[in-house]
Amino acid sequence: MRIYDLLLNNRRPHLISPSREYIFFQEHENALSHYPDVLPFVNVRDEFRLISINIVIEAILNFNALQTYFTEHKTTVVGDEIKPLFMFNEIPIYCPLFSVSNNLLIANGHGAKLSLTNDAIDLFETYNFALFDSNLTSLVHVGGDKQTKAYYHYDFHTIYIINNQGRLDVRISLFDRFITKPDFRNVLERIKPVISAYYTGNQTAFIQSLHKEKLISTHLYSRYIQKHRKRQLHG
Repeated sequence: MRIYDLLLNNRRPHLISPSREYIFFQEHENALSHYPDVLPFVNVRDEFRLISINIVIEAILNFNALQTYFTEHKTTVVGDEIKPLFMFNEIPIYCPLFSVSNNLLIANGHGAKLSLTNDAIDLFETYNFALFDSNLTSLVHVGGDKQTKAYYHYDFHTIYIINNQGRLDVRISLFDRFITKPDFRNVLERIKPVISAYYTGNQTAFIQSLHKEKLISTHLYSRYIQKHRKRQLHG
């Protein structure tokens, strides 16, 4: 078993329901009725899917705000009240469910006829890291390379390695259920050696850093080491 699976299978029973991500989802899930294609993707029991679906909701809410503004002010020019969600190659992105060129149309006052039904794209493939680096999530960027970036989420006590298609490659669940009194202090500083070892491909240093920084229990650390040694013996 890979260490990632061992950590996932033994993580603490995270209470997703009181998290900021879940509260936002509950308050705004009706917005998804405007974009039914995404509904099969919804799974609030998977916290990374919850993070991702909330990005979609934010995009829909800003699109709805644009439509309301255009109707009420009888204009196609974006007013100061409607802010872009983030910048992408110096272009303001008002709705990442639209392409960069269509967002440029919105910025230049020509986007009033765009619709989620006809013009929506795969926002994760198009904007990938820009989505997760923006204020659309509670993720904190903690490392990466050209292909992937690593993010930490305080509520879920998890490091997510996200690829350049905006999909999840690896989930590193911290503070497993065998830690009686988890210490959440200075966690960003403590995960630095973990991230460094991950990106240098040093599996031994990766496991040891997790244990040394008290991010996983001695129980799980010992279990993994024992299984690893058995695999080596039976080659």
